[in-house]
Amino acid sequence: MNGQADEAFIPVARLAELDERGRAVVRVGEETVALVRVDGRLHALQQACPHRGGPLSEGDQDGCLLYCPLHAWAFDVRTGASPTNPGVRVRIYAVRVIGDEIQVAASGRLRAP
Repeated sequence: MNGQADEAFIPVARLAELDERGRAVVRVGEETVALVRVDGRLHALQQACPHRGGPLSEGDQDGCLLYCPLHAWAFDVRTGASPTNPGVRVRIYAVRVIGDEIQVAASGRLRAP
């Protein structure tokens, strides 16, 4: 089992709602979450950079790294960790796609380094 069956997933968007870069901003409960496609796989992470609240979904991307558009802090979309600022991370969420419906785990997590 992949662990996803134990989590509560909620529908947040349809695949057609992703922009040309494979991104969207959605709500998961009270949180604003960025969806980012990397190599055909969707990842979900906290939208606001912990430094100054920059919108991560609007940042540049280099492979699995997403850069805050305000001060270029980088975050790995798979883990939430910042390789440029050790110890800093953003919350990540499990994602699954059922048909064309994107679902995100109702609660995110901060992964251990």
